[in-house]
Amino acid sequence: MISIVIVNWNSGRLLQRCVHSLETNAPNCQIIVVDNASNDASTHFPVKADSDFTVLHNPYNLGFAAACNRGWKAARGEYILFLNPDTECFSGSVECLQRTLTADDSVRAVGGCLVAPDGRPQTEFNVRPFPTISRVSAEVFFMDEIGRVCRRNRSSEGSHPGVATDVEQPAAACLMTSKTVLESIGGFDEDFYPAWFEDVDLCRRIHEGGGRIQYHPEARFLHHGGYSLHNMSRQDFLGYFHKNQIRYFRKHRGRLAALYVQKLVILGLLLRIGISLVHPLVPHVSRAASAGIFWKALCSIATCREAWL
Repeated sequence: MISIVIVNWNSGRLLQRCVHSLETNAPNCQIIVVDNASNDASTHFPVKADSDFTVLHNPYNLGFAAACNRGWKAARGEYILFLNPDTECFSGSVECLQRTLTADDSVRAVGGCLVAPDGRPQTEFNVRPFPTISRVSAEVFFMDEIGRVCRRNRSSEGSHPGVATDVEQPAAACLMTSKTVLESIGGFDEDFYPAWFEDVDLCRRIHEGGGRIQYHPEARFLHHGGYSLHNMSRQDFLGYFHKNQIRYFRKHRGRLAALYVQKLVILGLLLRIGISLVHPLVPHVSRAASAGIFWKALCSIATCREAWL
């Protein structure tokens, strides 16, 4: 049996569209929505009478990792699909992911292909390597942005493989594994709060345990993307993202690597403050407001203790 776990936090009508697509295109699956204390009534919608559908309400926002853990522990299925509420399932896609896991015991997780509303694969999301210090440096000094522009100019599909292939980490917006695997590694690390890098850490631990992770382009899911960022200020997002980034390096690369990444992030934020005073990097705000956003994030990162924990 397949259980589908959807963590919801103020996703509006997107959650309803996601669930209805599963009712139509994956009708035999258990659907579990774990709601992180939403206040937008996004869980209030009708479902089919014969749907295997459950909503678990958290009393406050436990974070993505803790909500995922609550979901898969309550699931009846052996195969667990973690799916974002801003996705919609196409026919046969869930079954394709399950077949990939059952075909080879060494494959312990599999991700599907996220496509934009225009039908094109979202190349920047589907397949990603694990974070390294060199990649953090590229982000700090905008070299990753230059690389994206170059790929677009070459009309390349970038990191989107056309066939099923082993990867380091597929997009966690659509990631299937088994309850057996989750139990063996302890599920998601809830210290990554409220979100970001808990999925990277999970994939890393699956690899370290000798498991393979695959990406399958035939399992297609429409992905709207970015819904959670609309419910959070830019400085809060930057603070949470970079603190969890530093925590990830502390956990997997040690204290010195984490401290180095912390310094790189601070340099990157200082650079963005300087640029914003000339030209705002945050859309639709003044130069001072743009610089202020990065300054608040910098203060949060400069005083964080994630590198030492």
